[in-house]
Amino acid sequence: MLKLDLDRFFKVKGIRKAHTYMMEIGNSAGYATKLINGQAVSIPFDKLELLCEHFNCTPNDLFNYIPDSDRVLPASHALHSISKTKTIGQINALLHELPMEKIEELYGMLKKD
Repeated sequence: MLKLDLDRFFKVKGIRKAHTYMMEIGNSAGYATKLINGQAVSIPFDKLELLCEHFNCTPNDLFNYIPDSDRVLPASHALHSISKTKTIGQINALLHELPMEKIEELYGMLKKD
């Protein structure tokens, strides 16, 4: 199943009020709710492009492929390349365990160009 996975971006980007954010970038209240809850059955290209612009990503970053149990694709199938792992939660857990000194050191490494 192909799924629009916006929750991942909200967590990474620190967006706590997802519905408000989605409306601020140009979505109606109803459509924002459908996108956030995974109830949207389609997404127009202009809305997809809008999300990519605001999240600084590609369409592949927005989608997650979760294999269906009744339909098996070969391991080499291209859809597997957009399967996402639970790395955000794991990164959060690792950061919470680090002492402040290490977090500052990590920040310095990330800021280097």
